[in-house]
Formats: sequence, C-alpha cells, structure tokens
Amino acid sequence: MTIELVWGTGEGTTELNAFDVALKDAGVHNYNHIELSSVIPKNESVKLTGTHEQKWKVGEFMATVLSEEVSSVNGKTISAGIGWAYAEEGGIFYEISGENPETVEYKIREGIKGGKEIRSDWNWNSEIHSKIVSHTIEDIGSVVVAAIYNPVSQNK
Repeated sequence: MTIELVWGTGEGTTELNAFDVALKDAGVHNYNHIELSSVIPKNESVKLTGTHEQKWKVGEFMATVLSEEVSSVNGKTISAGIGWAYAEEGGIFYEISGENPETVEYKIREGIKGGKEIRSDWNWNSEIHSKIVSHTIEDIGSVVVAAIYNPVSQNK
C-alpha cells in the first residue's frame, strides 16, 4: 500500500467552508476522514501526489493524518505541513500548522527528531522528508496537508 500525500488551499464564506474548499483542492472532500496518530506501517511508502483522484466511493471512510490551519485575518499567511521518516520497523509522521512556513519546517524536524528518540531501538534509514503548504488569506482561508491511506470500508 502506498500512502498518498495531498494538499490544498481554499477560500470560503465560513471557516468550515474554507476548510472544505481546501479539502476539495486536495481531492479528498467527498470522503469521511478518520484521523490517525502518526505511525507509518512497516514497508509502506509516502508518495507526493498533490491532488487525489477520487477512486473510492463518496462517503467512504478514509484513514488520514491531517495538518490544517484556518484563518479569517485578511493578508495573514498560514501554513500546514507534514514530515516523515522511515525505519526498518515502520516510520513516523509529524504534522503541524501555524503561520510562518520556516517555523512549521523547524517544528516538523524537531518533532521527527523527538519521535526518533522515543523509538531509539528502531533502525532509522532515511532522512527527514517534509511537505509544507502556505496560503495568504483574502477573506476566510484554509490550508491542508494530508497523508491518506486506503479507505476503511464500512461494508466489510
């Protein structure tokens, strides 16, 4: 299984609407997201796809690691990001959001370092990867970065 990394930005009439527009920009607005903690299963890889092409049923449950930020402050820049690293045993994500993309990047790297320390018995074999997306607010805006897994079928 490949974990898709998607991202989007959007403007809306309310904060929730802006978030929905950002999910649409990422191609994942027609799913029900089940938020996960940040552990990557063994032998899985992350593929940066940008926008998901809908291939599952509308309303399907989708396993998601999500970073998102919403604001209604005109002219403010917001950022969301996800970082990840791999080990032989699996891997970890670290998701964070805020204003400054450089601060988000720094916090991702520090978070991954901390996650590696907690799992010091793992055999880490990759550098720290990250994807950060920023958006400057026009009215009410949102930015999302999401790692999505195959849907969790409600028909099983």
